[in-house]
Amino acid sequence: FSPWREKAVFGTEDFEGGGPSFLSFLCDRLIPHVEENLGERNGMRFIMGYSLAGLFSAWAFYEREIFYGMASASGSLWFSGFTDYVLSHPLKEEHVVYLSLGSKEERTKNPVMARIGDLTRQMEGILKKDSKILKVKYELNSGGHFANVPKRMQKAVRWLLDQDK
Repeated sequence: FSPWREKAVFGTEDFEGGGPSFLSFLCDRLIPHVEENLGERNGMRFIMGYSLAGLFSAWAFYEREIFYGMASASGSLWFSGFTDYVLSHPLKEEHVVYLSLGSKEERTKNPVMARIGDLTRQMEGILKKDSKILKVKYELNSGGHFANVPKRMQKAVRWLLDQDK
């Protein structure tokens, strides 16, 4: 899901940068197949993800701009160069965005991960200043990175589906 290659931050394997390949599959094959067979919901597409998939969702949202809304829950927005990427890719269409984070996520000994709160709030600020963002919601949930993941994703889905064009 990583948008570009990056050295490991946890002492494990490096990030391979497979996001572009997956995004191509998603946008060029999967979405057209699904929409051809199941139809669209009022032309509104959403992308969302949790953790590294939350980073992928945010990156894909800017990269292809075919999604009306995006949710990044506990997104890995600490990924090197991501904020600069967002600032260098102005949106052309109107969108809605949901961000969430666990209240304990920034309380970690890993200095890269400890920046997640500041970076998520920075992303919220960038989105609020963007005239193409109709609505942005940032929600701080109790707990750490792995707390109540299904419930948090459910909240994101509900919020996105409540946003009308």
